[in-house]
Amino acid sequence: MLVNKQDITLIKKIGFPEKKNMDRSKKQKRSIKFLGIKSDPLVKKMINLLMRDGKRSKAENVLNKALQSLDKDYPGQAIHIFYLGILAVRQDIGVRLKPKPKTRRNKQAFNVYLPRIISPICGLNLGMRSLLKASRDRSMTSPLWENLSKELLKASQNKGEVVSKRYSLNKLAMSNKRRIHFGVRY
Repeated sequence: MLVNKQDITLIKKIGFPEKKNMDRSKKQKRSIKFLGIKSDPLVKKMINLLMRDGKRSKAENVLNKALQSLDKDYPGQAIHIFYLGILAVRQDIGVRLKPKPKTRRNKQAFNVYLPRIISPICGLNLGMRSLLKASRDRSMTSPLWENLSKELLKASQNKGEVVSKRYSLNKLAMSNKRRIHFGVRY
């Protein structure tokens, strides 16, 4: 059967369903609703930190499943828990080791920690990284999205490993405050 240009234009005008449209409708039925706002800068940053080897869709799916898990347990509160968790783990103060003097005889046997004030954007990034590290270090029997949702929930309640690390780091910085004035890290 030969098809000419007039037949093709007639088919386009009538609007016969093409194979592409059928596949798209199946995908729409199969896809799950993304609870996070993809245009939000914190959600974008979390997706970028989750991403490995350029697999953005996988990172979006992990974050989406984590938010859906939170939404299943706490309906309508998933995004709120996400923001509270991120704000609870942000870092304000960091410490670094003071370099040892290059003398032959070591005068001090203990480490000196120098506190530094961290800028708010950098502090949010460091907090998100520590949250993801803690969720990756959790048990491997459960998937990453489940571990991430548990860590976000604990962080939003000011509990958990990441929040306790933050408070211990702040305590260490405040105990060494007299050694140096705070410097700002950008």
